[in-house]
Amino acid sequence: MTTITIYSADKVRERRVQVGTLVERRRKERGNNITGLLKLAANRFKLSPGQKIQVEFGGILVEL
Repeated sequence: MTTITIYSADKVRERRVQVGTLVERRRKERGNNITGLLKLAANRFKLSPGQKIQVEFGGILVEL
């Protein structure tokens, strides 16, 4: 299982605040596992349309 950390980007203080985690529970790669997790993170953790969240997995940081 892979754990993906979700951060809220605080541009005023120039730092990020952890808001949650997602756990990849699929045992086999289905071709779109990461894409599905990114969509799930965006839907679950964005509080307002203008808010930016950052997702970190495998040393890669993606801003949504």
